[in-house]
Amino acid sequence: MEPREIQYVQQSFAGVFARKADLAERFYVHLFTRLPAARAMFRGNFVKQKMMLTAMIASCVRNLDDPHRLEEIGTRLSREHAHLDLGPRETEAAKRALIAALRDVLGEELDPATEFAWASAISRVAGAMPRH
Repeated sequence: MEPREIQYVQQSFAGVFARKADLAERFYVHLFTRLPAARAMFRGNFVKQKMMLTAMIASCVRNLDDPHRLEEIGTRLSREHAHLDLGPRETEAAKRALIAALRDVLGEELDPATEFAWASAISRVAGAMPRH
């Protein structure tokens, strides 16, 4: 990622974080629309799951300029999700769901350059996740 892209993501994140509950809700709506079978992967306290999602996004945004730390986050995420046996289809659905949720939450604030930067950031994090 270019430094300017990191800046776009980090600057727009204030608006995202202010509406983090909406972001998490919209993410799962979009994910389950794209991948209905994913709904079965989520059991238990879904409120906690949404909080974990937004905390993970915040951590990734804070560390976009630290490739080593981002790789550590990716490794941890991979380990935590290994039991789900996620493949490229699920990863792509999640990436698209997050972009769609960002569009919902940020509206016009998500200009093309900022959306491109978010897509780059999401791909960077997904790429940091080792495959099991």
